[in-house]
Amino acid sequence: MSFAENFWKHYRRQFLKNISRSKGNKSFFVRGSLVLIVTARCNFACKHCLRDFNATQDMSLEIAQKAVFGAKKYNFKNVALTGGEPFLYPKFEQLIELITENDYLFSIVTNGYNFKEFTDFLKRRKERISFIAFSVESTDKNEHDSIRREGSFERLLEDFRICREAKIPFRIVTAASAMNYDEIFNIALFAKKKGAQSLVMTTVLPCPRSENNKLVLDAEKREELFLTLRELPKIIKLPILIGADIRAQNNIKLCSPLNMLEVTIDMDGNLIQCCELSNYDSPSIYRNAIITSLKDKSFDDALKAFSEYLHRFNCMRIEDYKNRMDLHDIDFNSCFYCLHALQDKAPLKNNQNHVQD
Repeated sequence: MSFAENFWKHYRRQFLKNISRSKGNKSFFVRGSLVLIVTARCNFACKHCLRDFNATQDMSLEIAQKAVFGAKKYNFKNVALTGGEPFLYPKFEQLIELITENDYLFSIVTNGYNFKEFTDFLKRRKERISFIAFSVESTDKNEHDSIRREGSFERLLEDFRICREAKIPFRIVTAASAMNYDEIFNIALFAKKKGAQSLVMTTVLPCPRSENNKLVLDAEKREELFLTLRELPKIIKLPILIGADIRAQNNIKLCSPLNMLEVTIDMDGNLIQCCELSNYDSPSIYRNAIITSLKDKSFDDALKAFSEYLHRFNCMRIEDYKNRMDLHDIDFNSCFYCLHALQDKAPLKNNQNHVQD
C-alpha cells in the first residue's frame, strides 16, 4: 500500500472517529432553518414597517416546543428568532434553553435596543449562536433614528462593541429605501469597520406605511441595486447577502422558504409562507400567507401541507412564466411577485389545509 493510501486510511479513520464523538446532527449538508416569529410586540414604530402595530401576541412555549421537536428529525440546523422584537418575548431565556438543549444553533434578528440586557446570558451560549442580525438604516445617527427610534443608533454602536469584545458573531441588515439608496457604499464600509461578519441587504416592501412615507424603491432602482451589490463585495472585501426582497437567485422557486429550506411558524402557531408575511399590514396578504396551524396538526402533517401548498404555488408560477414577455423583470423575480400573488390568491384556492377565516 502506498504512502498516500496509508495516509488517507489513517486520516479517514480519525475523521470518522471524531464524527462519532460529536453530539451534533451528522447530516452536515442540510442547511434548513426553522424560523420562529416569537412575538408581534415591538418597542419601535419604524416608518417602513410592514407589521400591524396593534398586534401583541406571543408564541406559546408549547407551540415552540412542538416546532423545535418536530423539525429536529428533518435535520434543521438553526432556529431563527424574529418578531416583532424577539428580546421582548417573555419566555426568551426558556426558549433559548429549549433550542440549545436540542442541539440547534440559533440566530436573532433584532433592532438592538434591548440587546445589552441579555449580554451575559448570550455570552454563556455564544458557541451556539449562528449570528445576531442588527437592523441599520443609515450611518448617519439622525437619519437612522428618524426611521426607527430616537437613541437607537447609539445603542447599536454599544451592541457592536459588546459583540466584538465577546466574540459574538453579528451581521448588519439594511433595508434599501428611497432614503438610504445613495448611502449603500457607506453602509457596507460601516459594517466592515464595525466588525460585522456580513451585510445583509433587503429592500423596503410595499405596505400602507412604507408607501405613505415614499420609501419603496421602483423596479429600475431595485435592478440597479442588485447589480451594484454583486460588485460591491469586490471593493469592500465583505460578504454581502442579497435578499429575495431585491432579487431572487432562482427564477422559479425564488427563495429559501419556497425551496423548503426555511419553515416559518408565527406567534399564533400558524405555518406561513415566509417570515416577511407574518402580521403583514394588509389583512388579505397575511391571511392568504397562512398555510396551516400547529395548534391542531403535528409538525409532520403541517410540513406535508406546506409541501402540497408549494407544489400549487410553483405550478402557478410556471404557468405565469409561460405568459411573460420579460423573464428578467425584477418584480417577477423577487418578493414583489408573492405580494401580488397573495393579494389575489385565486390560483391557490384549492388549498384544503389553509386556515379559514
